[in-house]
Amino acid sequence: MPSIDLIAQTAANGVLLGGIYALAALGLSLVFGIMDVVNLAHGHLLMIGGYVAIILLAMLGLSPLVGMLVAIVVLFVLGIVLERLLLDQVVDVGVEQPILVLFGVALVLQNLGQFFLGSDAQSTELGFNLPSLAFGPIQLSSSRTVTFVLAVVLVALTWLFMERTSTGHAIRATAQNRDAARYVGIDTDRIYMITMGIGSALAGAAGALLSMLFPIDPYVGWSYLLTTFAVVVLGGVGSIGGTLVGGVIIGTAENLTALFVGGSYRDVMTFAIFLVVLLVRPQGLFGTGGGGGE
Repeated sequence: MPSIDLIAQTAANGVLLGGIYALAALGLSLVFGIMDVVNLAHGHLLMIGGYVAIILLAMLGLSPLVGMLVAIVVLFVLGIVLERLLLDQVVDVGVEQPILVLFGVALVLQNLGQFFLGSDAQSTELGFNLPSLAFGPIQLSSSRTVTFVLAVVLVALTWLFMERTSTGHAIRATAQNRDAARYVGIDTDRIYMITMGIGSALAGAAGALLSMLFPIDPYVGWSYLLTTFAVVVLGGVGSIGGTLVGGVIIGTAENLTALFVGGSYRDVMTFAIFLVVLLVRPQGLFGTGGGGGE
């Protein structure tokens, strides 16, 4: 039986990890809540963000924090390209077509990653030392603390964008009623493009941050897709606050599962939470069905 101190330490690390999970899941939640599209390529977009930070560190010696900023830009552009070239053609056709297209995108990204970067897992480091934070027996490492703070800041900035800008209001209106939004002059095609760009950018930022904590390889996208799905379902589609709470719950549950049962069962716990929430409360803890940053 692990000691109380070790359990507390593991739970604290899970909370910090949950902040990044929330950031990653927020992009998936926005795309689903606004475009009504299940982005099966979301985990692989996160993987690309991680590789952006890894490549910049390896080739130019740039901090993964700089890599995170670059990943945001790169993934925003990639999201727009995917929406314009692929999703725009099928988003109004039916439910299955976007899923099949994005599943194909995920496979292409995975194979491109393997072809150009190999199958070996790679990671980054923070690049500078900060003193660990101590709360009694709990020690919070600098890398985990920095990544958590940055993730929460990005989640907060996304909330401010949705709440305080005209584009954010247009996104929320489109999520609530697309036809009514069109009637009042909102360019919903442009909103879809921006939404896909933002969702991809958030995935890229999360991937760059996660590269400082866990190795990245071309196959990691499927695991993170499951994790972000669980966070979205738990927190509620369209709820930014719920996504943050869901991320913390999933991160803590995964870490405690790894401590008590073993690391190979982390995804099992995530999937179990996913199924239980779907059965008991399909709208999630904070979901209202409205989307758009409730």
